[in-house]
Amino acid sequence: MASDTPTMQKNWRALTDPGVYLFHVEGRPRLQEVSVNRYRLSVEGGLDRQQDRHAFTQSAAYWLDQEHGTPVGGSGEMHVISMTELSRTVTAKDHEVTPEKVGERTLSPSDPGERAQIKGLIQSSLRRAIPDSRYSFQFLDEVVRRDIEFGGGESDFGARRKHSLKIHITADGVVLLQVRVGYSLATMSSLDEMVTAGKELPSWRVEHNSEVYSNSGTGQLAGWSDLHYNDWSDSLGEVISEYQEGVMKEEVRKELIEQNPRLVEVDYGGFTGDQAPRALTLSPRTEQVKEQDWDFHDQFTTRRAMEPDERFELVADFVDDLATLPGLDIDFESSPSNYGFEYVNMREGQSRLIYGDGNHASKPSTGLKRHGVYSPPGEYRVGVLYPSDFEEIHQDLIGLIAKTLAQWEAPAGTSGYSYELGSLSEYGDIYQQLRDDTDVVVALVPDKGAADDFPGVEDPYDELKRTLMRKNIPTQMLQKSTAQRVINMSRKGASDELVNTLSAVVAKAGGTPWQIDELPGETQAFMGLDVTRDQETGQHSGASASIVMRDGSTFAAESTTQQAGEKFVSDQVAKFVRDLVFDFADERDEPLERLTVFRDGKVHEDIEAVREGLDALDAEIDIVGVRKRGQSRVAEFDGREFRIADKGIGFVDSDRDQAIVHAFGKPEIDDDNHVGTPRTFRLVKDSGPTDIETLARQSFWLSEVHYGSPARSTRLPVPIKYADAAAKYVSDGYIDPGRVIRGPAYL
Repeated sequence: MASDTPTMQKNWRALTDPGVYLFHVEGRPRLQEVSVNRYRLSVEGGLDRQQDRHAFTQSAAYWLDQEHGTPVGGSGEMHVISMTELSRTVTAKDHEVTPEKVGERTLSPSDPGERAQIKGLIQSSLRRAIPDSRYSFQFLDEVVRRDIEFGGGESDFGARRKHSLKIHITADGVVLLQVRVGYSLATMSSLDEMVTAGKELPSWRVEHNSEVYSNSGTGQLAGWSDLHYNDWSDSLGEVISEYQEGVMKEEVRKELIEQNPRLVEVDYGGFTGDQAPRALTLSPRTEQVKEQDWDFHDQFTTRRAMEPDERFELVADFVDDLATLPGLDIDFESSPSNYGFEYVNMREGQSRLIYGDGNHASKPSTGLKRHGVYSPPGEYRVGVLYPSDFEEIHQDLIGLIAKTLAQWEAPAGTSGYSYELGSLSEYGDIYQQLRDDTDVVVALVPDKGAADDFPGVEDPYDELKRTLMRKNIPTQMLQKSTAQRVINMSRKGASDELVNTLSAVVAKAGGTPWQIDELPGETQAFMGLDVTRDQETGQHSGASASIVMRDGSTFAAESTTQQAGEKFVSDQVAKFVRDLVFDFADERDEPLERLTVFRDGKVHEDIEAVREGLDALDAEIDIVGVRKRGQSRVAEFDGREFRIADKGIGFVDSDRDQAIVHAFGKPEIDDDNHVGTPRTFRLVKDSGPTDIETLARQSFWLSEVHYGSPARSTRLPVPIKYADAAAKYVSDGYIDPGRVIRGPAYL
């Protein structure tokens, strides 16, 4: 078992110059051209119309790879490529698939479409370069080291290293490997070691013990069964121990026959089954680990938030384990590489953010405290709603709100209104108490879950938010514990939580807390597109972003109808853009000539169809995907170790119209007061006249103007951040689909 502290010493340190690096490693030699055979997938019986052709092609490529022992990649729908001959039939998604050769091709990495096909081959080859003796995996996004890294012993849980791998290929053929590292939970004990027969079972989530049971399955413990292991099961139609022959590890099955233990009932979602506790383990979910073993949970939480130096040590350790990529003869060096990317400093040692009286500051929270807001709302009134039981907190809070806003040169009239905690129906008319001139409400509510402890009391959060929004009254919700912290810390000055709250209040009342001064480029406005998904219903809801102007001020958000999935209808996107262009011209008395559309995630939409819907407009439009999950980390190497890098730096690949932006780091966090390594986001330009470096610079400064979060960078450009908030308002029922929200009411 490995020790709790990594002790690896890598020679890359002596070979790496000080500087800022992406956590990429470089493959050598460089690819020139790749000769392949192309095959059409012949499916016995054909596929039905609803079958996802792309997903089917990927599945078939995987099984052809496994059957032939050679790298296989996709080549468009229902076609695959391989550097060797394919001949055997395989089963993919319950269909018999036979490869039929249709020709030979030579692929070049300089062509984007051909580069994507080469990438599939490299991914297939990479799977073969990972040593099975050390790692288990099915897909490259979860490659788990078999050894327990920490835990075990007296603990029921352990942790293994987990790796997620991505391949990138530069336009001149250099293969880059991105390795994300973390830890996955593992259960060290089977359920029979954790429970006592006959005693009440907890409502644990359990899964089949893969070490002794070949069938996979996950379910919820439902109690003790009336059956024992050697009993007849009516649902199976035979004796349980006999049914599990060939399914259960034979030596374990014989032990269970001899012991004849009582079984447990497991709710699998669609049915309830009887299982031997020996065949089950506790599902390694963080909430269950926390309940079962707090000390290990604390250790796991701390260890997985790795600092930059340890993170790259684990990257290098994994890369050293890789064999040469078969069929391609590529080896990866375990030192960091920025190949193909140009380093860009977007802050350039100065802040473009301006506050009261035109003053600049590097951090929004500092600028508000020192200089006040850029532009106050004028005469406005803040209503403070509070439960009658919170009278003492309310008195301190309302005074603190009034005092702080005055210090920011944004004085407001403030009024308090009490309400009784009770049923949801009792919250629906609270707005009637408010003065007619109320511009924004701060609503004090119990902590999440606290209302559950009192009979007849329902959480007022959602109902207050929904009711006030429907009356066009922007709200800022504040939980009791947050209010108490804000009050307690106010003796030392405005806390970060108070600054966050009141900056949103100023914005929702019509003021401008701060602005961007001289944003790079010619773009006049930025639109974000986001789709959010309701976890309970599975329904997708879309929203055009709050439209953001080049100075960072908000314009409007337009919610959509419900979506069928992660994709906007092209004519709907075109409608959003047309509405924006005309509204912009009407309200600002100038034409909108340059617009950038930021799409959260990959651009799935039919861009040509979108552009057809905009033919009548004169505006030039950039369309850019913003990918926020799973991107390469960035850190600064000082000659000895990796440390947190400055925010506002990035890397640009102009040949592929991509950029990686590091929007959160120093000076907001430092090496002595942080946990983990800041994340980045990736920009991928689909089309448009603006160069990718300018788009990267714009996106960074747009990440600095989230009015609800001045104390800490949001990491994402606000058109995306605001779009997510507006879409969530639709899915949570605060506003109706199709409604246009003016200003930043949805912060």
